[in-house]
Amino acid sequence: MELLKIPEVAKILKLSENRVYVLTKQGAIPSVKVSGSVRVLKEDLEKYIKGGGNSDTK
Repeated sequence: MELLKIPEVAKILKLSENRVYVLTKQGAIPSVKVSGSVRVLKEDLEKYIKGGGNSDTK
């Protein structure tokens, strides 16, 4: 189980850190809080990417 920090996720997705925070808050990218910091499971990020990176969470 590998947890990624928001800057790492932003770099992989070529998005701003703010955009990644928004996507995690919307639930488009599943995340967990560890000691107050948002982290993303590498497996969840891979699923998000394979799914086309769809951020439509209405």
